[in-house]
Amino acid sequence: MEDNSKKKKLKTKPKKSILRRLIRGLALITIIFLLLIIGSAAYIAMNDKAAKSPLYTGLIISDEFQMPIDNKFNHHTEAMDVVEELDLKGKIIVMTGGHSGTGREATKALTIRGATVIALARDVEWAKSNLKGLPNIEIEYLDLLKPKSIEAFTQKFLKSNRPIHALINSAGIYNIPLTRDERGYELQFATNVLGHYELTMKLLPALKKANGARIVNLSSRGHRLSNVIIDDVNFENAEYDGMISYAQSKTALILLSIKLDKLLKDSNIRSFAVHPGPIPSSDLFTSSQVGIASNTKVQFMKASAKLSRAINYTWLLNFFRNPENVGDIYKTVKEGGATTAWAAVSPELNGKGGLYLEDCNIAKLVPNDSNAPFGVRQYAVDIESANKVLEICEKMTGIKFEN
Repeated sequence: MEDNSKKKKLKTKPKKSILRRLIRGLALITIIFLLLIIGSAAYIAMNDKAAKSPLYTGLIISDEFQMPIDNKFNHHTEAMDVVEELDLKGKIIVMTGGHSGTGREATKALTIRGATVIALARDVEWAKSNLKGLPNIEIEYLDLLKPKSIEAFTQKFLKSNRPIHALINSAGIYNIPLTRDERGYELQFATNVLGHYELTMKLLPALKKANGARIVNLSSRGHRLSNVIIDDVNFENAEYDGMISYAQSKTALILLSIKLDKLLKDSNIRSFAVHPGPIPSSDLFTSSQVGIASNTKVQFMKASAKLSRAINYTWLLNFFRNPENVGDIYKTVKEGGATTAWAAVSPELNGKGGLYLEDCNIAKLVPNDSNAPFGVRQYAVDIESANKVLEICEKMTGIKFEN
C-alpha cells in the first residue's frame, strides 16, 4: 500500500512542475510584452513634436459660416453618443470605408439606431468579417480606382429605386510612395477625390429622391499642410511628397464639399467635409498599403491595429504625450467615428451645408499660416479654388456635373 502511494505522488509531481513552469513562462512573456508596449508608447511620446506644442493662442478668424454651435459634444464624444436619441428607421446610407476603423464605428452607431448602411468595399471578405453581427447591413463590391466597378454598383442601386439619405465618402489612402493608377493619375488624388466624385455624381438621382440628403466627405486636419496644387495635382512636374499629396487631396475634398453644396442645395442636398481626428489605431494606414505592400505586411498591419484597439493603446499614448492642445489628443476609433455620424444624421445641421466639421461641431476658421492643431484654413474655403477643383474632377473623370 505504501509503495503504491509513493508511486502516485511521484507521478503527480512532474505534472505540477510542468504546470508551474508554463505559468511562469506565460507570466514572463506577458511582462515582457507589457514592457514593450509601455516602452514603445513612451518612445513615441518623447519624439512627438505635436505633443510638445505650446497652447495655441493665435488668431481665429470671424466667419459667418464656419461658426461653432453650442452643443453637448466634444473631442471625446463617441459615435454612439451622437445617435442615442435618434430614430433612423427607414434611412438608407451608402458608405465607402464603412467596414473598418472609424468608418465601422459610424456604421455600427447608424445601424443600431435603425438605419440601413450599404457598405462599399474592395475587400468584400474583410468587410463581411468586420461587420458580422451588425443589423441592417448590405455589403457591395466597389473599387474607387476602377470606374467600371463604380458604374456597376451605381447602376445596380439606381435600379432598386431606393433613395439615399446620406452618402458618406469615408474610404481613403494615406502618405504612400508615388504610385499611379491605370489612367496615369496619382493614386491618392485618384482614390480620395476622383473616385468619390464619380460615385457622388452617379448617385445624384438617388440623393435627390430622398428630398433631404447629405453628402459627407472625409477630410483631415492634414489639409493644413498643402493647398491643392491646381496646375500639377498629378506631380508630373513637382517633386513628389506623400504627405503633400495626401494633404492636397484632403483640401480638395473640403473645396469640393463647398462647391457641391452650392450647386445642390436647391435640390435639398447638403454637403459637408469632416475631420475625424488624430487616430493612431485607425485602419487607414493598413488600407493605404493594399496593393502596394505584400499581403503579409498588410495582414500584420491589420492585426497590429486590432491589437492596439484591444489593449487601449491610444490611452497609453495620450498618458505619456499629455499635449497642451485638445486638437493634438489622440482619439480612439469610437471617438473618430463620431463626427462622421453626426454630419450624416444630426438635426443640428438641418438647413446648413458647405461646412468643415470637427469634434461634432462646426470648425473655426484660421489663417493659412496658422499652426493651430484645429480649424480650417482659409485656402480650403475659397470659392474660386472650389470652382477649379470641380473643373479638375470633371476633366480627369470625364464626368460633367449635371443637376
